[in-house]
Amino acid sequence: MTSQYCPICQVETSYNPRYPRYVCGHCAELAADENGRLLQFFNTCVSGGFKAEYTDTGEERNSHLCFIKGVACYANEARFGGIVIQPVSQASI
Repeated sequence: MTSQYCPICQVETSYNPRYPRYVCGHCAELAADENGRLLQFFNTCVSGGFKAEYTDTGEERNSHLCFIKGVACYANEARFGGIVIQPVSQASI
């Protein structure tokens, strides 16, 4: 089996060839907006969808962009449900 590591903290994660740069669960909990307000991400229904909310108020955020330890990341629904967060590549900034 191939090893895979969180691109933020370098902890070993479960191998996922579809998302080779996904962040670990611990780092995902640190996701924040550009002002440092913590965010949480959800599927909108059983079949998928995406929603971002501020952790402190539940207010909806209309963006997939987040920051983890100063690294710009993009949160989105995963192919078969759940949420996946990956760093934004320098080429797409």
